[in-house]
Amino acid sequence: MGDWRTNAAVAGHLTCDGRGAAVARLSSSVSRALVALALLPRLVNANDLTAYWPAGRNSTPPEHHAWTNQHVRAVSDSLRPSVQSWRDAPFPNIDEEELRQALLWASYPVRISGVQVAVYANKKHENLQLLVETAPFPVTVLSQEGEWKGTLDKLLAYWMYLKAVDDDAIVIFCDAFDVFGNGIDGHELLRRYFAFERPIVLSTEENIFPREVQGQALMAVDVYGALGLGNISAPSRFVNAGGIMGMGWALKTMFNDMQENMVAHHPEFLMSHADRTGHWFLHAYDQYELWRFFIRHIFAVQEKRAKLLLGLDIEQLIFGSTVLRKDNWPSLLGEDVLGGVNGVHSIDVDVPLVFDAPQELWTIRRCSARFAGRRHSPVFWHGNGPWKPAWQGLRDRLVASGCHSPNVPQPGYHLCQVPHKRPAEEACSETSRALDASGAAKARA
Repeated sequence: MGDWRTNAAVAGHLTCDGRGAAVARLSSSVSRALVALALLPRLVNANDLTAYWPAGRNSTPPEHHAWTNQHVRAVSDSLRPSVQSWRDAPFPNIDEEELRQALLWASYPVRISGVQVAVYANKKHENLQLLVETAPFPVTVLSQEGEWKGTLDKLLAYWMYLKAVDDDAIVIFCDAFDVFGNGIDGHELLRRYFAFERPIVLSTEENIFPREVQGQALMAVDVYGALGLGNISAPSRFVNAGGIMGMGWALKTMFNDMQENMVAHHPEFLMSHADRTGHWFLHAYDQYELWRFFIRHIFAVQEKRAKLLLGLDIEQLIFGSTVLRKDNWPSLLGEDVLGGVNGVHSIDVDVPLVFDAPQELWTIRRCSARFAGRRHSPVFWHGNGPWKPAWQGLRDRLVASGCHSPNVPQPGYHLCQVPHKRPAEEACSETSRALDASGAAKARA
């Protein structure tokens, strides 16, 4: 497969349809010119390159849409002959927007066949439509037949879904019921993802959860820092399973490893542990297995020089969390902030976590919210944990600002069943989606 960071980047426009694929067949001269285009985000302020279409009905565009400087002029001069060659090319019905999208997609370091947000849901939930409305890419809702067995179902559904995903596609897995998009467009998300220079990026939180991985997790994070892979003195440095973004081939590698090594192959051990600690553990199982993979992988990188697949979103550039560890933010969280659930310590958390931080700690600008303790607004906001008042408050403020629709009568997502009955290769393929759609239509009739 070669170095994933240096392969030629060729892709279609944002929806990756057939016309976009045609536009993306760049000539060698265009490819050379795009080397200059790829440098553009590094030469100018990234804020000037985002929000081509600001999210939300009440968001406001920048004061100046057109601007230039020495760097922009140098890049545009190198691109102008190639753009003209595309205007003269024999492709039918290629408009300026398609050409602009092709150039943007070609600026990434690898070919991307498509981008999809995928979530797992065992039931209907009001937040699914909010996520669909605010996510920067299309959302597929995965589900499995049968009774809910905890987050093992989610882990297996992701594993099955990936079997039908292209190796050069990008998938964003996130939680279904407590995540919404933060008004940042798809290209900015991709720029942030590729800045990690790792094929998989994991969301993070300020606490190690579940406690069963505590000892090894601390050692693995220390190794991650010792290898120079991230700032492990930052508050949010611990794995969270509520947000995972990566290339298809890399995610398949990770989920195949997790499926092969999962404790659930020994259900008697899993259930006996849940009986001892509480059945809440079954709701943390996916994060337990993600931690186990992270630990195995980081030690393999250190001891066996395995190829590194993972990056931690320590600065919460992609996946933001509204849950704070109280002793990490003494200047922001006063003595009146008790932590816990309604001031009562949670039995499955060993440190004081704050789920109801004051709303004044989040500022909203152009329908994008930023936490006062961090420099950047994340692409998604996640309200992880058993209690979500801070996340819900932020959601409600964005709705009140006109950034999110309060009520949408018809769902804007489709349900993708990943049952064990059909072959794994059909999991969420176009065929299975059509079957699910026809079944849903019959059910409504």
